[in-house]
Amino acid sequence: MKIIIVENELYLAQSIQNNLSEKLNAKCEIFASYDEAIETDGDVYIVNTNLKGNIEKLIDAKKENIIILLAPYVTYTSVTQPIQMGADDYLQKPFSIEELIRKIVHLREYYSLKKRTMKMENFIEHILEDIELDDTYDLKFPLFIKTNYPKAVDKIIFDYAKENMCDIKLIDIQNLNVKELKNKDTIYYAKKFYDNPEIINTLSKYNSVIVVPKDFENSYPHFNMLEIEISKKSFLNDEILSIEDYIKFIILNHQHKLPDTELSKRLGISRKSLWEKRKKYGIFKQK
Repeated sequence: MKIIIVENELYLAQSIQNNLSEKLNAKCEIFASYDEAIETDGDVYIVNTNLKGNIEKLIDAKKENIIILLAPYVTYTSVTQPIQMGADDYLQKPFSIEELIRKIVHLREYYSLKKRTMKMENFIEHILEDIELDDTYDLKFPLFIKTNYPKAVDKIIFDYAKENMCDIKLIDIQNLNVKELKNKDTIYYAKKFYDNPEIINTLSKYNSVIVVPKDFENSYPHFNMLEIEISKKSFLNDEILSIEDYIKFIILNHQHKLPDTELSKRLGISRKSLWEKRKKYGIFKQK
C-alpha cells in the first residue's frame, strides 16, 4: 500500500509517515503542496485542507482513491465541499494516529467489498442477459410464482433487488431456521416449494418469493400468486431439445446478433440451409 501525505507541517507529516510505515507496512511519501501530490500514484491520500493551492483539482484527479482530509477547522469549504467532490472522510486536528489508522483500514475494506460486489453484479447480469422476458411484472410480497421457466424468476428477482437496492437471500424452506429471518428489506427467495405451514406463515411476514409447482393450489391467503409463462423455449432449461428445436431456438434468439454467414457457420450448415430452415419454421428476419 502506498500512502501520499500532503502536509506542510514537517513534524506532523514525519510522525504520520513513521506510524503508518510501521503499523500498516505502508510505503509513505510526503509532499508539501497539492500540485506536487497530483503527479503521484498512491492508494491513499492524506491531505491537509489548509494549504495554498487548488485542493479541488487534487480531489478530482484522485477521487477513485482513498482521500482522508486533515482539517484544522470543520467548515463547508474545508470539509463539506471536498467530501461532496469525492473525498471519503476527514479528521479534525489534533487527532490520534489510531483513529487515522482505523479510517484507512475501514475505507480499504469498504473499497475492496465495493469492487467485489460490482464484479459479482456484472457476472450475474452476464449470466442472465440472454433471458428475454415477455412482460414486466409487478411484485407484491409475499409472493408465490408459477412458471414454465425458473431462470426467468431469477432475472426478475435480481432486477427488482438491484432497482430497489435490497438484498436477496436464498432459502431452503424444508431446512429453514426462522431465526435467519431478520431483515424486513431482504427478499427471501425459495426456488423450491415445501409445504411446511409454520414456515410458510412465518415467511408471509417478510418480502418472500416462493416458486411453486404448476399444479399448486394456493391455500395461504396472505400470499399473492403470479404466473409467468415464457413463450420461447430455452435449451438451458432442464428439458433436452431435439436437433430441430435446438436449431430453431438458435435462429430465433441469435439471428439479430449475428450475420447469416456467422450464424450458419456456428450451426454447421450452409447459408442456403439456413434460409430453408427459416422458411420451414416460419421465421422472418427483421431488417
